[in-house]
Amino acid sequence: MSIDEQILDCINTVSSELGNFYREVIYQNALVVELQTRNIICQTEVVVDIKYKGIYVGFERADIVIYNDSKQIIRILELKSQTSKISTKEEKQLGRYLISLDCSIGYVVNFYDTLEIKKVKVDQRDLA
Repeated sequence: MSIDEQILDCINTVSSELGNFYREVIYQNALVVELQTRNIICQTEVVVDIKYKGIYVGFERADIVIYNDSKQIIRILELKSQTSKISTKEEKQLGRYLISLDCSIGYVVNFYDTLEIKKVKVDQRDLA
């Protein structure tokens, strides 16, 4: 099973077992438990530095970052628990995280009403 298939299976398992309408942090904690039970290395609330003209101006936090055995970031998960559908705003937010953390693929996941998952990819040229 590929890493993407494993991640999607974890997301679906959490959604199925918890159901709907919890706060984002509940899904985040449950998803970390599910990922770790499958020996997937992950970390929550990873700092994403924001720079302007090469100068640090602040930070944001990625909800869940997944690593390979060499400790390289291979996927980023941005979780939501909101009444509205995933929009380009959330996809662009994840895209900025992907570029900042030198990762090419991530998922925006909205658990609130009906499970919604959007895969986001950035071009390798954006990572240079």
